Amino acid sequence: MNYLVMGAGALGSIFGGMLAKTGYPVTFVGMDDHLRTMQSHGLTITGLWGEHTMRKVSAYYGTQDLSGTYDVVLLCVKSYLTSAVIRQTLPFIRDDSLVISIQNGLGNWEAIAREIGWNRTIGARIIFGAEIESPGRARVTVYADKVLLGSPCRALPDKRLEQVSQELNASGIPTEITGDIEAALWAKVLYNCALNPLGAILNQPYGFLLTVDEIKFVLYRVICEIFDVARAKGVHLPYASSDEYFSVLVEKQLPPTATHRSSMLQDIEKGRPTEIDALNGAISIYGKELHVPTPTNDLIGAIIKGLEAKTR
Repeated sequence: MNYLVMGAGALGSIFGGMLAKTGYPVTFVGMDDHLRTMQSHGLTITGLWGEHTMRKVSAYYGTQDLSGTYDVVLLCVKSYLTSAVIRQTLPFIRDDSLVISIQNGLGNWEAIAREIGWNRTIGARIIFGAEIESPGRARVTVYADKVLLGSPCRALPDKRLEQVSQELNASGIPTEITGDIEAALWAKVLYNCALNPLGAILNQPYGFLLTVDEIKFVLYRVICEIFDVARAKGVHLPYASSDEYFSVLVEKQLPPTATHRSSMLQDIEKGRPTEIDALNGAISIYGKELHVPTPTNDLIGAIIKGLEAKTR
């Protein structure tokens, strides 16, 4: 398949770069100095999956010079850009093209499906970390589990998804297909809502969050509230209780990512908007709609909004 990466940031560079170094046709679209450097000097990937340098890559600054159509779109933009970017992508996809949301948080699938329908909308659960070291260089920082792919409406033939999964695995990105991508996404939301904003607020890597008992309790309360909202919303989570997931987070998920600095912290440092509205903010909105109290998520969301305003 030929791939279009919309949003050549850290994750987009890793996904597209690993596919490209394996020989799959990949086109990148971005809007920053990193993309400009890719145009002139290529792309280098470093970190946990080795060092790979592609001297020449197909990279476009925006879509104004882009042409042709693509089998798979990897949508790697921030959640607040999803609707606008998927509309920009429409001229470059066919009726059988797949759009895969390589994104954090809630609400992205719905925004994609409004434009192209649920039968071509694919969800992904990403639980490895990446960052832009410098323009033209992307680094895999941490790895906790395989990428999971799935159709939110279970309408897509497995053969199409299987091909994408095979090509990602061949490129060096461990990938599996799941029959319940919604449960997988909400499990990632648990992880992100607990760690991402607190790492940003405290300006510390994830491992620090376990060194202060009071902060551990805040993590626990965030998780409990998400379980309450998911239960009221009818979402099946792959854990029996908030206590079970908290143990998994502390004992299994957080240690491999202890040195990771959250994407929200990186956004705040660069004066960019964060994805808080698709994470804790989304939990707060669902809580209000369902009459489920979410005071911890509400407070964390408010503090992040304050940090955004301060650094903007």
